[in-house]
Amino acid sequence: TINNGGEFLGYYNRESFGEHGYNIDRFFEKPPNMGPPLENILYSRAVSDKSGETVIVFINSVISPVDATVKTLRVQLCYITGMMILFSVILAFFIARKVARPIQSINDSAKILASGKYDVAFDSSGYREINELSDTLNRTARELGKVEDLRKELIANVSHDLRTPLPLIGGYAEGMRDLPDENTSENAQVIIDETARLSNLVNDLLNLSKIQSGVQTLNLSEFNMTRLISRVIKRIGELVKKDGYKIEFLYDGEVSVRADETLISEAFYNLVINAVNYTGEDRSVTVRQSVMGHKVKVEVIDTGEGISPEELPYIWDRYYKADKSHKRPVAGTGIGLSIVKSIIEMHKGEYGAVSKDRQGSKFWFILDSE
Repeated sequence: TINNGGEFLGYYNRESFGEHGYNIDRFFEKPPNMGPPLENILYSRAVSDKSGETVIVFINSVISPVDATVKTLRVQLCYITGMMILFSVILAFFIARKVARPIQSINDSAKILASGKYDVAFDSSGYREINELSDTLNRTARELGKVEDLRKELIANVSHDLRTPLPLIGGYAEGMRDLPDENTSENAQVIIDETARLSNLVNDLLNLSKIQSGVQTLNLSEFNMTRLISRVIKRIGELVKKDGYKIEFLYDGEVSVRADETLISEAFYNLVINAVNYTGEDRSVTVRQSVMGHKVKVEVIDTGEGISPEELPYIWDRYYKADKSHKRPVAGTGIGLSIVKSIIEMHKGEYGAVSKDRQGSKFWFILDSE
């Protein structure tokens, strides 16, 4: 300490301290116990007492070895790291099983759905995203099942409509060929009428496919909507007059629209034919035209049994048929509402229906007027 200018700081252990520098007789009070060969921090300072004698103040503190501390920390880190890795693997395994199990179940159900079995149910247990996916696939399966049922029903109905005229045509043609007395204009007219019915059915199916596939384009022109309605009503009235049907047209004044005259005529024709087919025993149909600002609304009203609220949202669907029992229509082909929906949507118009059980139905559409 004296050689170092009266102050010294250093690190030692018992072995490096050396017995030759450790003189117990030179210490006041109790000398420091160096203990085992551990690291020690030593501080000493030379001071003078009251008598002027120089004394050394000596401070010793044992510190743990850094290497041992680092080694201990390293061992602990290895243990902790190993435990965390093991815990992570176990946790990942359980999470993967929890996530993968419903996904595997959904995948299996999707394969069943792809095979054409639409009554399959998707398991909705698991995380929120898996639940949402399951709910979406369940709705998809239900809608596909509805479409498949409606497709089968359409095929059955169309097959019935195609098959019914053929025996009549064949029977009357054979009678006219084999029996001279049967070769009459009335029999020939039956063949002509049934042939026209078949032709109309095929044409309606082709028109519906063209419109819904986007092949059909609009040929816009300005025309008198009121006169168009009158012409169509007159044409249909002549067609169904022999069966006792009457069609009444109510309007305040004439109005013009800018649209595809041919397509609008076809849409209105199908609405009136639908009303004729399903009106009540009085066999009356009412057509009402009303102007609302820059729009014209056309309503077709029948007095039939009406449509239940549960079935009303689906009547415009391509394959839907509210009356499940097959009914041979007075006129038309029975798929007119799908054509109406597609034509009005092409014109960006509005359409709808209001009906109650046993209280008749009202079908309407709205177009922009000039």
